[in-house]
Amino acid sequence: MSLSPKAYDTATIEKHAEMLANRAHKVWKKLHPRFEKQNIGVFRIYDRDIPEVRAVADWYEGHVVLGEYVREQTAGLPYLDILGQAMREKFGLTGDQLHLRQRQTRPQDGTRYQRLDKRGERLEVREGDLRFLVNLDDYLDTGLFADHRLTRSWVREESAGKHVLNLYAYTGAFSVYAAKGGANTTTTVDISENYLDWAWDNFKLNGLDDIDRHTAIAEESRFFLRAAAREGRRWDIIILDPPSFSTNRAGQELLEIQRDHPDLINEALAVLKRGGKLYFSTNHQRFQPEFQRVQAHSIEDLTEKSTPIDYEGHTPHRIFVIS
Repeated sequence: MSLSPKAYDTATIEKHAEMLANRAHKVWKKLHPRFEKQNIGVFRIYDRDIPEVRAVADWYEGHVVLGEYVREQTAGLPYLDILGQAMREKFGLTGDQLHLRQRQTRPQDGTRYQRLDKRGERLEVREGDLRFLVNLDDYLDTGLFADHRLTRSWVREESAGKHVLNLYAYTGAFSVYAAKGGANTTTTVDISENYLDWAWDNFKLNGLDDIDRHTAIAEESRFFLRAAAREGRRWDIIILDPPSFSTNRAGQELLEIQRDHPDLINEALAVLKRGGKLYFSTNHQRFQPEFQRVQAHSIEDLTEKSTPIDYEGHTPHRIFVIS
C-alpha cells in the first residue's frame, strides 16, 4: 500500500520560499543587464531549479509572474502565497507587480489558455525592436512565449518576400515577426477570435496593420488546412505550434499531439510550397517523435539551437524544421 506524501509544515514552506527568492534573484542579476542591452523585457528567472520547489517565475518589465506546480504536499496550504511574499520582498515588488497562478504538470483536460480572471489589463513588453501586449492576470499563459524568442528571429530572417502561414497562432507573435521581416503576406489562424483580436493589436502596435497583406482567420487549424489543400493554396513558410491537447467548446477532443502529430504535419506539408520550410514545435513534455509516416524530404531537430540562455538546462519545447 502506497502512502500519500506528507503535507509541508510552515517552517518547510518558509525555507522553500527563501531558497526560491534567492535563486531567482541571483539569476535575474545575471540575466537582466544582458537582456537590457538587447532591449528584451521578458525572460525566465526560475524553472524548477531546486527539486523541492516546483515552480516557475518569469520577469515581465518589472513584474514577476510566479506559477506553482500543484502537488499533494501543498494541497490546501498557503504555499504559493508564502512563495510570493518571499519574491515580493526580495525583488522589492509592489502588490500589483506580483502575479500568482497554479499550474499542473499534466492537465487532464481543458483548453490551453484557461481564463483565471477578467481584469482586461495588458502590459506592453519589449522584444528587440518589437513590442507585444501581455496579460499577466487573466489567463494561465500571458500572451507571449519567451522560449520561442530565437525561433521567431529565424522566421523573421527568412520571411522577406515570402508567404507565411501561422497555425494555432495564439496572439500572433510569429506573424508579427514575419511581417517585420518583410513577408509578402501573413495568414494567422486560430480558433479563438479573442486571440486573433489580440494578435491584430500586436500588429498595430508595431505599425504593421496592412489588411491587404496580413489576414487573420478564426478557424480550427486542421479544418483550415484541409480546405486550403482542396483550394490549392500554398505557403513558403509554415509555423505549426499546436497545443498538446485541444477541445472545442462542447468538450469534444480536436487534437492530441502525441497521437495526431504525423497526420497533422502531413496536412501542413500538403500546403507547403516546394522548397519551403515547416517549423513544427510542441511543448508536450513527454513528446516522442514518430516521423515514419511523415511525407517529408528532410527533418532536422533544432531544439537545442532554439533554446534561449534563460532556459538552458531545460527543454521548454521540441522543434523541428521539415521540408
